[in-house]
Amino acid sequence: MLSAIREIGRWQVKRLNKDLIEVFIKSPFDAGKIVLIKIDPGNKKYEGVELEDYDPDKSKLYLFRGGVSQGANPTPVSKITTSQKTFDGKIKKWFEKYSKNKPLSEEDKSFLDGIRKILIDNSGQIIEAIESCIADIPKKEGKLLTIRVKHDMEWKYLGEIDIFKKLLIETESRKVEDISTRCSLCGIEKELSEDVGVFKFYTIDKPGFIAGGMNESTAWKNFPLCPECKLELEEGKKFILDSLARRFVYGLNYILIPKLLVGRPEVLNEILINFADANNLVSLKERVRRRITDDEDEILELLAEERDVLTLNFLFLYKEQSAERIHLLIEDVCPSRIKRIFEAKDFVDKISGASFTFRDIRTFFSRSDDNKRNYDLNKYFLEIVDKVFRGIPINFSILIKFFMKKIRDEFINDRFFSRTVKSALMSTLFFEHLGLITFKEVRDMEGCIFEDVFARYGSSFKDPAKRGIFLMGVLTQMLLNKQWREREAKPFIKNLKGLKMDERDIKALLPKVQNKLEEYASFDKGKRLIASEASRYLLQAGDEWKIPVDELNFYFASGMNLSEEIACIVYPKEEQKEKEE
Repeated sequence: MLSAIREIGRWQVKRLNKDLIEVFIKSPFDAGKIVLIKIDPGNKKYEGVELEDYDPDKSKLYLFRGGVSQGANPTPVSKITTSQKTFDGKIKKWFEKYSKNKPLSEEDKSFLDGIRKILIDNSGQIIEAIESCIADIPKKEGKLLTIRVKHDMEWKYLGEIDIFKKLLIETESRKVEDISTRCSLCGIEKELSEDVGVFKFYTIDKPGFIAGGMNESTAWKNFPLCPECKLELEEGKKFILDSLARRFVYGLNYILIPKLLVGRPEVLNEILINFADANNLVSLKERVRRRITDDEDEILELLAEERDVLTLNFLFLYKEQSAERIHLLIEDVCPSRIKRIFEAKDFVDKISGASFTFRDIRTFFSRSDDNKRNYDLNKYFLEIVDKVFRGIPINFSILIKFFMKKIRDEFINDRFFSRTVKSALMSTLFFEHLGLITFKEVRDMEGCIFEDVFARYGSSFKDPAKRGIFLMGVLTQMLLNKQWREREAKPFIKNLKGLKMDERDIKALLPKVQNKLEEYASFDKGKRLIASEASRYLLQAGDEWKIPVDELNFYFASGMNLSEEIACIVYPKEEQKEKEE
């Protein structure tokens, strides 16, 4: 993955003809204020503090890089926490650190030391001026503290003065003295970069991340990186976060990272340009007709058309305070696999009459309790996503447990029961069409009038017990519909035991439903046919079905949800219209 990001960074640097300064600098915030301490070294004077609006177009002039929480940043520029703390720890300390830098010329040392003395001599006055300057700025608004220097008779930003740019480059490209080894990315034996922390999930403050224990001076051994690769990796990170970050489903985002396999660099170039250019992206969006995620900008359908000369990496990343954490990394997914996933989606869409996406799976793998604020089932959902993209079998018995927990909740609370069951059925079809789940088939089973329905919904219905349970669900739903029309209530629903019925309950349900329909004078020819087929399949299945309770109730709920499809078969169109009226 890091090699792929490095290649993207190399492409970006070359495409935009960026210099090192542009690669190093960062944007402190989207909008805010810049507090400028005005220093005139030639006349040894402090000229006050001025405030201006942050302008993104001036980022190269501000020369903001950021840095560690303790100690000076690579440049005397810092976000303001408190006036004194930021001034003393980030501005004054920078000049104290670099004004006596050995490699500097005497002229540069004198220039920086002059500024340092002015800052020290006027510290109290400067801090008061900063506090006054930011007093009316809302706390949530970004504030950046830096200096503006009178140099060559003109007031200049740091980015207009060579010494500050030179020190930034040297600081970020500094080498480990007398150490030479192979870079872990380019594989070339070079001097190493001292600072390898491009991503915040790579840390050196925990024993497990540092070779040899808690000795930070040897941390480079974990991830040896030359300065050139570090720069390209950093620029690649900027690009993927700005242009390749996408929404997957609610509560989860991902970064799409393409990686070229062999030859054809123009393929990767075309893909990256499409993501980088807003006009191209709009044009691509207009061509996209199918999506499997929640992202309106998704163009996976188009990437599925590419030949397998590249692969796609899916990085699910989230922020935890100031750190970055990896939920999941799915590496080396070929376009042909994406195409296969879309073919499975098309199959499900055709049968269900709806548009299947990963949101349907997410329905069952978001929160274990609706009252929870956090998505505590992310781990389980991402395990399924990983298996879908990599073609690894899924345990159906585990799926059913999650399906039925959500289905029961919706059923008991009378909410989105029908939609939830449909999402479970579509997900099952999707997994089966991809070959991720399989079902044992019973041979020599007699067909029936409902054979087309059973065939559409997969091989899971090639079992007499499951067919009988399904038809019992159909018949029960018809009874509940009748009760609602007659009484605006569904008293029979208590017999369903919150969809926790076992084999004995299902067998006992058939005569109960039949008797209740007769009481309503509604046990007509169509319902008699359904009851007859249900009874035949249950008898054919015999005793001891060995079907788990969750799975048994899933097929029953599926029958309830698809009762209209069965009704269309047993009632002629004219009779169906009359019944609806």
